[in-house]
Amino acid sequence: MRESTDLTNAQLWGKVTSLALQNSPDFGLRLHQLPEFVRAFAEIKLAAVRTNRDLGLLDKTRANAIEEAAVEVARGELLDQFPLRVVAVGGGTSTNMNVNEVLASRATQLLPSESELTIHPNDHVNRSQSSNDAYPTAARLLLARQALGVASALRNLARSFIRQAERHSGVERMGRTGWQDAVMVPVSEIHMAQAAAAERFADQFEVAAQALYAVPLGGTVLGTGVGAPDGFAAAVVQQLADITGLPLRPSANPIDAFAHADGYSALADTAARCGSILYKLSHDLRVLSSGPNGGLSEVILPKLQPGSSIMPGKVNPVVPSMVGQASFSIRAAATAVSLAVAGGEPDFNSNSPSVVASLSPALTELAAVIPVFAEKCIDGLEWNRDRLAVLASRPFDSLITQAEEDGYDAVASHAV
Repeated sequence: MRESTDLTNAQLWGKVTSLALQNSPDFGLRLHQLPEFVRAFAEIKLAAVRTNRDLGLLDKTRANAIEEAAVEVARGELLDQFPLRVVAVGGGTSTNMNVNEVLASRATQLLPSESELTIHPNDHVNRSQSSNDAYPTAARLLLARQALGVASALRNLARSFIRQAERHSGVERMGRTGWQDAVMVPVSEIHMAQAAAAERFADQFEVAAQALYAVPLGGTVLGTGVGAPDGFAAAVVQQLADITGLPLRPSANPIDAFAHADGYSALADTAARCGSILYKLSHDLRVLSSGPNGGLSEVILPKLQPGSSIMPGKVNPVVPSMVGQASFSIRAAATAVSLAVAGGEPDFNSNSPSVVASLSPALTELAAVIPVFAEKCIDGLEWNRDRLAVLASRPFDSLITQAEEDGYDAVASHAV
């Protein structure tokens, strides 16, 4: 191995990355702040170099060095070498070249000390690939994994609701329609309905992830496969599936995959609808816990922290409030994704960076907020049984039964 420099201070990226840094504004979400995205790119380069070596397109010495460098980056090393904005000038090309340049420089350091070879970012690391197929494949890996993470969090939330249903078996509360008294509703059934909603969205996130398992890697430019040998696409996707452990498959229609990015929209729409239902769940708790004297006060939420800097002893529903506000940015991100998907070119959608910059943070927020909602709110809530008994003194259940015998108008004339 050649003498390597101090990687903490060494600049491994090259001219394309440097130009993109010069030409982009100095703010915004950076690649190194999305380590799972960098990991996805490294896995793609690892799959590509192994396939190129197996097909005799790269000599073993260079291929082995690139493979070792890609493994390092996939492990989370060298993150400081990915300084570009996610939405940088040049779009996906700048990002793909940042990865190519870093791996080429690091692989060159890893060559045997007696070797006179060099490793080129385009000729060797990017062999049989294009930014057109590498970037959307990395985006799909990132977003599919994040979708699965949200699904897991939602299933845990569902379990929290089910535990509350079991704890409050036999308890009833006055239901309402139009904010007016209605009929008695079992508390356990309310929590089971909340669990059903969480499970339904977990299913939908998993379905959205499965759609993203179809990747365009090997399609090179516009799905034509130009610049890659016959059989490369199927082989490289299989390599990538083996590396990631995900059931990846080549896009059924490469031209379609390059031109239409509606798989992103499906996931974004799921995230937006999930954000809406989380807002509903959290807002319901804010209403039901309102009080303690001037509101419903049916639910008692965990007292986590002071709710006011001027009113001593005031406690607010801080977690439901946080969940509700998080839903705003999540739904806004889905709108940005919809615009990016619709704004593609006739043959290619070059807006994947915008999708990643909008949707990845939204999924991260969902995966972070849901467990807090479960652990610090749902798991510790109590139903105020004394208050429920007071509010349930005159439900409409008996009037409905009486109306079946005496008629609606007769019963309504005596109802207060």
